[in-house]
Amino acid sequence: MVVLGEKVRCIDLETKKEIPKRTIEIHWSEKSAEKGSYAHFMMKEIMEQKTTIAETINQNETVIKKVADEIKNAFGTYLIGCGTAGKVCLTASYLFSRVAKKHVNAVFGSEFGSHKHFLTKDSLLIAVSQSGETADTLEAMEIAKEKGCKLITIVNVESSTMARMADIVIPIKVGPEKAVASTKATTAQLTVLTQIAYALAGKLNEGKQLLIAAASQINDMLNPRYEDHIKELAEKIKGVESMYIIGKDVNYPMALEAAIKLQEVSYIHAEGFAGGELKHGPIALITEGTPVIAIVANDETKKDILSNAMEVKARGGYIIGVSPETSEIFDYWIKVPDAGAASPIVNIIPIQILAYHLSVIRQNNPDMPRNLAKSVTVK
Repeated sequence: MVVLGEKVRCIDLETKKEIPKRTIEIHWSEKSAEKGSYAHFMMKEIMEQKTTIAETINQNETVIKKVADEIKNAFGTYLIGCGTAGKVCLTASYLFSRVAKKHVNAVFGSEFGSHKHFLTKDSLLIAVSQSGETADTLEAMEIAKEKGCKLITIVNVESSTMARMADIVIPIKVGPEKAVASTKATTAQLTVLTQIAYALAGKLNEGKQLLIAAASQINDMLNPRYEDHIKELAEKIKGVESMYIIGKDVNYPMALEAAIKLQEVSYIHAEGFAGGELKHGPIALITEGTPVIAIVANDETKKDILSNAMEVKARGGYIIGVSPETSEIFDYWIKVPDAGAASPIVNIIPIQILAYHLSVIRQNNPDMPRNLAKSVTVK
């Protein structure tokens, strides 16, 4: 950095060239960092999804299309994230395949070092984070930078280290997320990646219309009666030691994410599985009354995942269906909108609510779970 009078210039010490300053406008308000009438930030942030998803759709289309072009022209694209962001990346890999017929690699930041041998200067890395300070993801970006790869980040904190490192930054625009367990940032990240998938297919407007419809349905869904219905379920299962979540296709990573939410704040042992993998081992864990959440989208995967749920029920499992339509297989049904390719966004929200109420009923602090931090800045 060089100071000349009242002017400050930033110089790259290797190239000796001036680094242009990036202007960042922060639109967060003081009110957005307060709980208001809510007992905890986690529930406040869950309910804010009534508006945050719609706001995240409002991206710069030129930037979204540019990222789509970068993916199209890259020699290998890697989606990188940790924890919840890692599950978002895995979901996006299914979306890119389904919507754009394009293969992308989804890798956890902590595991990315094992993939560095495949990188070239024509490779592309897309890093996903809420804070933009996740140590393992930053290390992955450093590895890619050394290889000459282009760096893109999808992030909430635009002044973060990750944003400063990236060639292209896509902000998710959800305001501060203070609860450790990510909720509104998760669905916003999915919203951005869904738009990129549709842009890659040359159908950005179609993707935006899909998301606008989903946002409207979520706004209608998140009401006190809906929350009470899920709270009633939490009371029924509050004493269990283990529970499981199954999904298929784009909703398999959401089963993994649902497990994280339940682990983080309720401290119940929870695991997510691909529905078809149950018969290869996990079904041995099912005993009488074991809660199993089946995430059932109204698409070509519906028949298979209902069949998987039936296998569990036949062994005494208590089936909780998260689906647009009920089924005789379900012991408890949580209705969600029929959102097409946006189903991961709508399906994870009721499980966020369930995790919250289980946490409160079990006298945990959902905002600050034990042993966890909002931003993991150490390896």
